[in-house]
Amino acid sequence: MARFYIETYGCEMNKSDSIDIDLAFEHRGYKPAEKPEDADVVVINTCAVRHNAEERIQGRIGYYKSLKKRINKKQTLVVTGCMAQEWGKSLIEKYDNIDIVTGTYHTLDIPDLVLKYQYSREKLVKIDKDSYEFSGFKGERALGFSAWVNIIKGCSNFCSYCIVPYLRGPEQSKPHEEVIDEVTRLVNNGVIEITLLGQNVNAYGKDNGDISFIELLEKLNKIEGLKWIRFLTSHPKDFDVEDIRRIASLDKVCKQFHLPMQSGSDRILSMMNRRYTIKDYLRLIDAIKKYNEKYSITTDILVGFPDETEEDFQHTLDIVKKVEFDDAFMYRYSDRPLTKASKMGNKVDKEIAKKRLEELIDIQRKISYKKNKMEIGDTIEALIYRKSKKNKDEYLCKTATGKMVVVETKKPEGSFIEILISGISGNTLRGREISIKEELRI
Repeated sequence: MARFYIETYGCEMNKSDSIDIDLAFEHRGYKPAEKPEDADVVVINTCAVRHNAEERIQGRIGYYKSLKKRINKKQTLVVTGCMAQEWGKSLIEKYDNIDIVTGTYHTLDIPDLVLKYQYSREKLVKIDKDSYEFSGFKGERALGFSAWVNIIKGCSNFCSYCIVPYLRGPEQSKPHEEVIDEVTRLVNNGVIEITLLGQNVNAYGKDNGDISFIELLEKLNKIEGLKWIRFLTSHPKDFDVEDIRRIASLDKVCKQFHLPMQSGSDRILSMMNRRYTIKDYLRLIDAIKKYNEKYSITTDILVGFPDETEEDFQHTLDIVKKVEFDDAFMYRYSDRPLTKASKMGNKVDKEIAKKRLEELIDIQRKISYKKNKMEIGDTIEALIYRKSKKNKDEYLCKTATGKMVVVETKKPEGSFIEILISGISGNTLRGREISIKEELRI
């Protein structure tokens, strides 16, 4: 029986796409391989957001060339995702061990393309963006008790540093009836937690005149059996105070807000084409803190954008200290093809950008530690995710605000437990399970 192996890089959208690729293969009779050496077909699902991601993927393509020579000369190599969409035919021209290149609109077609290639032995490139179809697997897309649900694909924002709109195309919302049907099927199959996905979930419904994102959340909140709803990623320009107020009243929606700031300088935000000011951003932060008793706020911050001065960078540090994010994804600017920023002058010296990033990371780590330390002594409900890799008696659990907690328990994965937070290990909280008697005393 033919076997496949998928290697995934990049964001949650890519990870979600890989679930669809997996199901597409399984529906055609393939079985997943535990190791790439055992696979008849290897799929590399790629990322192109930053240059270093592409360098890593190119290294893996070279590895598979060696693997093909040493172990399985008939192994078919497929490169898909954002880097494949960007490079197209040039990938096959540069790496002769690649058999199929397919872009972001054709992940569901991969098994058919593999069959076509294995019959003809002619290399294939399919990167057109003529039409996009959401996955039809719906209720099958569960990862045990949890599932990602794509509600909107693409991005229409064209931030000046970002290549995503050019590779994933414009925003396209999945009809809300289909979203509700998919979530209902997932819940009927045992899912208790969903994460709504999109490059910009807050833009949901704007492209096709459907209901808004907050209205979708309100409908999903009524589904029997569903316990927790998460969502990412949000764009500050499409989020407003009224949305935050309404989210606060939805008991199933986790108060975990990932709100990319990118820069604390209005001048840089304008050059980035983010279409909000720091005053706008802080208004959202204040609303989150006002309407939610328990919450977490995380962000993305880009350092070293073209023409970023020391003053601009200090503005970013000031906002980081003011907001006190629970965590942040921090990275250094790199030119991306097709983007406006790549054509801008006054590039920041790499060493200066590196030092700025190191300073930012140091400050944010201290804030994250402080925020985690404040959790000690609290009793928190958490969902058991998986066994610890270090201790067979311990499990990694996730709170409604997205904090990870290590705890010893005999309950199975997918169970909710009450945890008394007792300490911190690195970036992870530690705690102990509270018995029913202890809960009554509290």
